[in-house]
Amino acid sequence: MRRLALVTAPGIAADFVNKIKDELTAELKAELADGSDWEIDIFTDPLTGKTELSEKIYTRIDEYLRENSLDYLISLTDLPLFYEYKPVVIDIDTTKGISMISLPAFGWRPMKQKIKNAIINTVSIIDKTADNEYHIKQEVHALNNLFTFSKLKSSRGYIENSKEKHLLFYMRSKIGGMARLISGMTFSNNPYNMMQSLSGVTAIAFATGSFGIIFSTMWNLSYLFPTWRLVAVSVLSIIGMLIWIIFSHDLWENQKEGESRRIVSLYNSTTLLTLFISLLLYYLLLYLLFLAGSAVLLPPDFVAETLQADNIGIQFYLELAWFAASITTVAGAIGAGLQDKETIQKSTYGYRQRLRYEESQHEN
Repeated sequence: MRRLALVTAPGIAADFVNKIKDELTAELKAELADGSDWEIDIFTDPLTGKTELSEKIYTRIDEYLRENSLDYLISLTDLPLFYEYKPVVIDIDTTKGISMISLPAFGWRPMKQKIKNAIINTVSIIDKTADNEYHIKQEVHALNNLFTFSKLKSSRGYIENSKEKHLLFYMRSKIGGMARLISGMTFSNNPYNMMQSLSGVTAIAFATGSFGIIFSTMWNLSYLFPTWRLVAVSVLSIIGMLIWIIFSHDLWENQKEGESRRIVSLYNSTTLLTLFISLLLYYLLLYLLFLAGSAVLLPPDFVAETLQADNIGIQFYLELAWFAASITTVAGAIGAGLQDKETIQKSTYGYRQRLRYEESQHEN
């Protein structure tokens, strides 16, 4: 019987590992040469989700290895890791036989099979380097080709001034790697969850707009506005609401003493993208509600007579819903300031990191 421990950050990383545990146990037995039975232990530790310094994480997970008589130990973190300013996907400490996998580096909605393959090949590398590190060519090749469209690069060496040798797998392209990393961090933030937290705002905006579309002022404006003006109004309304939510809920991270500027910038970029996706979903929902509402409430003949138009077609209703969604988004921004601040804050990396730091300090 072999024992593998997976030490995870709280939240999405822990949920993900629990989902793949049974499948991973079976695949480890099938894939590794000796066919041994496997037992997988899962530990959730706030440290693996509170610090970007992998040296601290390694110190902590090494304690798990020594205290629990484990054969292998892998930390799955939702934090970004870097080597030479490029995102690291897998970091293996070949001296101690422990490793770390950064889930956000797998990109938007990480595939279960890719992560299972990463774990299995990592375990195989740890196993073989105990005898001879030159027998791992097959596993290194597999990990270098883990992603279909972005190849990884592997490198041996020391990291963060530690005395242990590390085998690192990181993105070849800095720009492509950062794009994949930010999309993965945005997925961890769960824009849909933030969208749900704005349900009260949607109700306020729809109630305001439903009252407005009854009167002909909104009809006239949407009918007279050219397409570029409708686009401008919608863009300004979304950007205005985004800025309002960021500052009314203290979502913007300022660099503090001892913090990396790169990490703070990454957190802020991820917050912007998460919030932007959430607001697009919010805007689309409003648009569909107004489209249905205007079609039901406004007879085409009556509208044509009021606007002194020859006829009213589907374009009128599409543009009216578009205009109403834009205008009421401004009203919704005011309502956004009345939402539960903590619910929205938990959808950002910076706030979750502060909570984990406090939890870790409390445990210490």
